[in-house]
Amino acid sequence: MPLVAVTYVKGRPGATTTAFGLAAVAPEWARPVVVECDPAGGDLMRRHGLAAVPSVVDLAAAARGAASSGDVFADASQPVSVAEVVVPVVVAPAGGAQTRAALPELTGSGRAVLAAPDRVVVADCGRLGPGSPVWPLLRLADVVVVLARPNADEMAHLREHLGDLVDAGAGRLVVLLGAGGVYSAADVAEVLSTHVGQELARDPETVSVLGPLPDDRRAAAVLGGSLVAGRRWRRLPLMAAYAGLWTDFGPYLPVAAPQASDVPTEATS
Repeated sequence: MPLVAVTYVKGRPGATTTAFGLAAVAPEWARPVVVECDPAGGDLMRRHGLAAVPSVVDLAAAARGAASSGDVFADASQPVSVAEVVVPVVVAPAGGAQTRAALPELTGSGRAVLAAPDRVVVADCGRLGPGSPVWPLLRLADVVVVLARPNADEMAHLREHLGDLVDAGAGRLVVLLGAGGVYSAADVAEVLSTHVGQELARDPETVSVLGPLPDDRRAAAVLGGSLVAGRRWRRLPLMAAYAGLWTDFGPYLPVAAPQASDVPTEATS
């Protein structure tokens, strides 16, 4: 099953919210699990009132003793409910020291636990910078989602990291635009495509630009644990946008999703 990594290079565009939101609206076949891999420490524990144990430390310990990846998430994750949906979450302690120590165990040779055989892992990688311990994780990912607001400063920082991001990933690089900003997705795509093709001499088709995400504070509050999801929570603009991303990711995920004929009519209407 695939690994989807969510990161950013500037500002605070909501990597944790996006990782959790993607898992909450993922198709049933994905059996998603969220793993907090942010070297600065995790947020989900406090947002959703979860216990300190188990955590990413326990997942790393399971990785050391696992002959194969298997379902090591069973004992390392905690359930978080969004209405009727239960999302398994592997939390990270605040501060980041324990996460930074755990990451080599999760991504090292022969211990690629994050590439689970029977579920999609959505990894919250936090902010990306030179020398970050999440770079090996990005090299394992099938889709790397880089969040950025379409404004001048965040686009400038993204361009500085673009070469490393293209070189690091064997999978698809997706620039997901946040709410606000002054540039359209088409403008950003044109600039980044030109930069990748002409200045970096790489294939511009390896990078796609999606979004922008809607400014939806209600959905963000639901995902942040401060608001109870209503009956129609899936129809909130941000939730619908996250659900649509799974269709965009589909061609790059090495998994056989159900055919349209296998999906119940209610789900496809």
